[in-house]
Amino acid sequence: MNNYFVYVILCENDSFYTGITNDLIKRFDKHKKRKGANYTKMHKPLKYISVWEVENINSALKIEYYIKTKSKNIKTLFIENNRLLKKYFNEEKKQNIKIKSMNKNKLNKINKILNEENKK
Repeated sequence: MNNYFVYVILCENDSFYTGITNDLIKRFDKHKKRKGANYTKMHKPLKYISVWEVENINSALKIEYYIKTKSKNIKTLFIENNRLLKKYFNEEKKQNIKIKSMNKNKLNKINKILNEENKK
């Protein structure tokens, strides 16, 4: 069983892009090389600003869609307090999906790796 990640990327125009992957490094690299989503082809991705881990692709797809339907203010709330996503999603959707928030230290390490790779 491969775990999946639901992520939010900050783009250069201060917009957010939400997506899913099972490999954060490879996926961001695709976005940077403009081989990812159409949105990140037009809006340069800068860094991951929030990441949640789930057990399977079906859960990831549900959560991705849920986030994409929310206003920027609600997305910002989830980013600033990433544990709220689990609470709101499971309550609103009457689900019991395990959603693990990635801590800021681990997120910073991933962004640092991505920055170092971009300098090569």
